[in-house]
Amino acid sequence: MDSKKRLEDAVSRFVKEERLLTEGCAVAAGVSGGADSLCMLLCLKKLYGDSHSICAVHINHGLRDEAGDDEAYVKRICDERDIPFISFSVDVEARMKEDGISCEEAGRRLRYEAFDKAAQMIREGSFKGIKIPVKEVRIAVAHTMNDNAETMLLNLFRGTGLKGLSGIPARRDDVIRPLLCIGREDTEDYLKALGLPFCLDKTNKEDDFTRNRIRHKLLPAARECINTKAVEHMGITAKALRSAEDFALSETEKAFLDCCEVKVQGLFMDRKKFLCLHPYIQDRVILKAMTVTCGKARDLSAVHIAALKGLFDKGRGRRLDLPYFITAKRQDGYVVLCVEKDKKLGKNKPVSGKAKDF
Repeated sequence: MDSKKRLEDAVSRFVKEERLLTEGCAVAAGVSGGADSLCMLLCLKKLYGDSHSICAVHINHGLRDEAGDDEAYVKRICDERDIPFISFSVDVEARMKEDGISCEEAGRRLRYEAFDKAAQMIREGSFKGIKIPVKEVRIAVAHTMNDNAETMLLNLFRGTGLKGLSGIPARRDDVIRPLLCIGREDTEDYLKALGLPFCLDKTNKEDDFTRNRIRHKLLPAARECINTKAVEHMGITAKALRSAEDFALSETEKAFLDCCEVKVQGLFMDRKKFLCLHPYIQDRVILKAMTVTCGKARDLSAVHIAALKGLFDKGRGRRLDLPYFITAKRQDGYVVLCVEKDKKLGKNKPVSGKAKDF
């Protein structure tokens, strides 16, 4: 079997196993012009072009002199194959200044905003060239097995839990990643088999970003010195860890519903029921309780979890101050979490919202 057919079969199996596409679903594929995204677009077109609307979405970040050439190349590829195409120009530097974030993060946010806009256009029927009725839209991004391995290591070195070690999910909401089953080299081989060149982003070869250092130094060393199939084996491990994370998430939800109750006065955690939980589930329940209380999980760390966990063993009347103006205190047989008075509004913020999965 040639490399082209082997890749198409692998992607087809993966899409089916992970249930990435449904009947009447359109796909807004993010295509930079690089090997991974171009391979994804053409593979999806070959496999699902007759049954699904496959569209290309290109984002011009304006950070490289050759960005305009990349856009023109992607458009030509799409025009030659009757693939609906749209491009967006974004201002990464302006977003960096506005949000006080890195270049990488600004680019990521702008990309997904553009993808969402394209998906909305498809739903509204204003995306030109779509000929098949659309029931729903999936946004396809071209992360490969290599990207997954890089993410696992990046999260490991920074400190993480099961979710971080699980790497990149095949699907999150409407975003799908049909190439997670193949490696970066496979995408280049696929395009070579088609006789097509691909665009090169020179910033990917630089070691200014942490991810690039993992890509260029750590993973090649792992393959050379430890196991030639290191990336593939990490993919298998990620799948097992995602399964464990799903189970832990289910158990956390059960435990949270059993020992926690949201009231107007705050979130009440039953001390006796909480102390009967496994220590790992205790940590997750605490994180969810804090997230539900303040409406966000970012910047809530292991230090805060440990501090709040210790409150369950202390005497009545003790209190603890946590991020986002959360106050925790012992009250009868409960630990109660609430948000302190808003200094601007001069009144209590209600406890509401749903915690994110973590």
